Amino acid sequence: MFNWKEFDKAKEILGHMGGSRYRDSWGQHHLRVRPIDLLDWIKFLKEDLDYLTMTEIASLDHGAAAPFRFEIVYHLLNMGTHQRLNLHLIVDSGEKIPSVAEYYPHAEWMEREQAEMLDLNFERKQAPLILPVGQLNFPLRKDAQFKEWPVTEASKLPLLRFNPNKSEAPYPEESYQWKRFDLTSPETMGNFEWLVCFDPVKVVDSKVQIGFHHQGLELLLQNKDILQILQLADKVTLSAAPHYSVAWTKTIEDMYRIKIPERAQALRIVFLELSRIADHLTVLQSICFHADLGEYRFLLNAREKVYELFEKYSGFRHGLGIAKIGGVQDDLPPGWIIEYQTVAEVLSKKLNLIHKSLIGQEKFRKLLGGESVNAQSVLQGGVSGPAMRAAGLNFDLRKSQPFYFYQDIDFDIPVGIHGTGYDRYLIRLEEIFQSLRIITQVIDNLPLGKVVDEAFDQNYLELTAFFKRLETPKEWHYSALETPSGEGGFLVQLESQLKPSRIKIKTPSFVMAEALPIFVKGLREEQLKICLASLGLSRWEIDR
Repeated sequence: MFNWKEFDKAKEILGHMGGSRYRDSWGQHHLRVRPIDLLDWIKFLKEDLDYLTMTEIASLDHGAAAPFRFEIVYHLLNMGTHQRLNLHLIVDSGEKIPSVAEYYPHAEWMEREQAEMLDLNFERKQAPLILPVGQLNFPLRKDAQFKEWPVTEASKLPLLRFNPNKSEAPYPEESYQWKRFDLTSPETMGNFEWLVCFDPVKVVDSKVQIGFHHQGLELLLQNKDILQILQLADKVTLSAAPHYSVAWTKTIEDMYRIKIPERAQALRIVFLELSRIADHLTVLQSICFHADLGEYRFLLNAREKVYELFEKYSGFRHGLGIAKIGGVQDDLPPGWIIEYQTVAEVLSKKLNLIHKSLIGQEKFRKLLGGESVNAQSVLQGGVSGPAMRAAGLNFDLRKSQPFYFYQDIDFDIPVGIHGTGYDRYLIRLEEIFQSLRIITQVIDNLPLGKVVDEAFDQNYLELTAFFKRLETPKEWHYSALETPSGEGGFLVQLESQLKPSRIKIKTPSFVMAEALPIFVKGLREEQLKICLASLGLSRWEIDR
């Protein structure tokens, strides 16, 4: 859990080392550096202060008239003390930027994404990640002028090495075989293009190519004000809609020091956990469907019961439009709690029966098996959520940085051992039971009172005028939740009271797609789609 004493210790060290370049804001450290000092600071922060994880990288174009045109924010996390640090790199147009991939391997995709969006000059040259090769459009620059997109040629399969001297032992690669799985292949589930190398039976290497669904959501959000963004935030991924809308409202509430009513806090917890249950049921259903097991029908029906609870409350099956700044949209309708209790009882019994049926089938156990994934691999890959906990790392934001009433609720965080698809299945199943446990405790102790602060229970024009009277937060701020698939949230810099100058959406699927070679190594071809299903990847979270 977050500890202010540990924060003050880090503040003293960083203040001494950084001098006037250091600031702290709302429980987060901020440090401004130049490119020549970047790697020295990264090494110090990782090796001496234990910032072992880089959560996100965001870049901002200040415009040609600014003293330094670009600002790159590296958001780091110390998982031991739960401290968060924003390392602000100040660079000018065309200036060389060192790559931090040596210290944080999963930063490679993040750097590639920022380079192609703002035309940043990283020393480590990489091909574009999302946009076409050779494109001259840099969407997040202030002077962006959109031109015709170049036609992207189909990627070629990597070449294999062969030994021409038959008297010597052949290279292992002579027996390897590369296969391409495109968007229409069952193995990719429409998420990306996937090049996989077999030996020739098991996977030895793979390459993921994303960008086929790019929706430019971050650019779209930057053209809206903070109230309009709320209407789009829960569409980051429909399967976990309440998590991203609550994450956005929590970000704004933290920045403006807004405290919401206790009943609203409790209701947010209820719907966050219901959303977790629905998403986990979707993943479990997908696993059974791709394994050709009939149990997927029962899991589908179970998910429908949860969707009906959302629909009765908000009118939308996925829980859209639940959160609002200052609280939630509505109080619980009459009879909703009784209906939930019925659903929870049926869900618990049904899931226990389905679980016993699945683990009794050798086919199910074999398809979800595979080589172990250790904790160090997922940590270096920046992976979070069930995939991380399945590998043995006990880290969940509901415990490490609890908000609302999570610190007062009695629940457990399931942790696996081997990191295989079977472990991920068990983690998600147990998290469903823990979510039911959380909801039951909250409902049994549901606070009385209003569900939205009176100051924010106004129409759009009145809220706009209200926010314009408030002081605009000047510092970047990051706020995140434990979404069903891992850490998700927003890194935000406000330009005025209502308009953000930069929004970076943190999603768990982006880093998991980059780390996919870790999870599929040693699997057979028929296991690929099962492994992908167990990770719970979302195409909309990958291409933001």
